[in-house]
Amino acid sequence: MTETDNPSKDSDMLIDHLLDAKRKHDEDKNVEKEEVEHLEKGADYLVSFLVGQGVQVSQPKKVTKRKPPGLEELKKKFVENLVEEGYVTVNDSGRTILTENGKKFLDNKTKSADTKVAIAKLKNLQFRNELDRQNKRLANKAKKGLKTKIKGIKKKISRKSKRR
Repeated sequence: MTETDNPSKDSDMLIDHLLDAKRKHDEDKNVEKEEVEHLEKGADYLVSFLVGQGVQVSQPKKVTKRKPPGLEELKKKFVENLVEEGYVTVNDSGRTILTENGKKFLDNKTKSADTKVAIAKLKNLQFRNELDRQNKRLANKAKKGLKTKIKGIKKKISRKSKRR
């Protein structure tokens, strides 16, 4: 029994030693720092190469600290734009009232949207009809091919039966 225990103890000690050595190596070596330095050197090389080729270096984009407008701000801006264009007016209680200009504008937009929808429907119908035609052609070709195969098989069978 002592013979089988010794090799297992030795292998356990060896494994522990190797794992500790690997852990220590990983702690000592900072891979991220070396990778970043390597990438920066590559970036510097590419910039100098491209400048040598005549490509101009662009200025880095400035990061703004302003946040994009929220939903409420966008709604207010939209209403302000409608008021400036003269499509709506705001009464004393803060409600918006549609003006004649606004009615005409909405009617024009509705008509143009209606025509766009009709055009899209027609294009869709044309596309579907074209697909149907293609499918019919393919189905007819498949039927003809099947018929010729069946005729060929029938001929072979009739020849064999005549030989007998």
